[in-house]
Amino acid sequence: MSGIGAHARARGLAKGHFLASALALGLVGTAGLAPREVAAFVPKPDRALAGVAQANASSGRTQAIQLDLVLRIGDRDAIATGQLVSHPSGLARLELRGGSGRVDRYLLSGTDLLAAKDGEPLPDPQPMLQPVFLLQPSSLETLRVALASFGIDSRWIGVAPCGELDCYVFGDPALAAPEPRRAPVPGEADAADREVADVAESGLSDDPGALLEEPAFAAPFAATGPVARLWVDIESLQIQRIDRASGETLQLGPLVRFERLMVPAWLEILEPGRDPIHFDVQRAVRVSANPQAFNPAWLYGPIDPLAPGGRPAGVPAPASPTNP
Repeated sequence: MSGIGAHARARGLAKGHFLASALALGLVGTAGLAPREVAAFVPKPDRALAGVAQANASSGRTQAIQLDLVLRIGDRDAIATGQLVSHPSGLARLELRGGSGRVDRYLLSGTDLLAAKDGEPLPDPQPMLQPVFLLQPSSLETLRVALASFGIDSRWIGVAPCGELDCYVFGDPALAAPEPRRAPVPGEADAADREVADVAESGLSDDPGALLEEPAFAAPFAATGPVARLWVDIESLQIQRIDRASGETLQLGPLVRFERLMVPAWLEILEPGRDPIHFDVQRAVRVSANPQAFNPAWLYGPIDPLAPGGRPAGVPAPASPTNP
């Protein structure tokens, strides 16, 4: 199946997860709506987050996965091939092999990034390894915890354009929709009406109707730097983009299918002041990862050019294919 066909199928699979996703399509072109009207189209954060977790599960990414990659920097031709192993717990490793035989290795444990070149530590590594594991948690709670570990507060949800799509945005209070007011109970006097009447009788305002105006939604704080955010397609509920508080952005391509596993066709890392780092995904497979595969010894051990993946001597194979 082509990448476009797989992407279209993935979008269709997710449409039935919850009604709010379909309603959210009405937000396109609604910039003039009052905050209360806009909020009516946005689902509760937990409901949307549960749908994202279900989309992760239906895409087959709920266990460790291995991606075979081709690396390009900016507009240049491919300069390296790579192998990325990502575990739902937040562990990940990436090995890159250039044409000259040099080997770069990156290890991600939570937010900590370690790297080595030919077994020697890299003190200031490029952000080659990003939290792809956010595409893997299959429950609301595990996904919420995974997002929190990268500073994304999933209690905030809004809607914004993301390329040609429209996305739910988790984590940014400035984009979040306001909480809708409670609908008045029939026969119950509206509190705002009572307040207007009281003020009018007191003579404190010449325009009592002004109190009925919907106030602009204000974020609880003004961000002074990059905000950690998760962008999710409102139709397919697939993750499209991850913004880091450290300034990097991970953009994800449309889904492609490798047997029963669906992954982005490409990954692109954007960092201010640097050329984009682009990975094309050549192959993906679900694997059974040994915890020792994510030990720092893998970074600094001797490199055997004959070993699969350049695995250092004495370290068990990082992953073995499992049946789909």
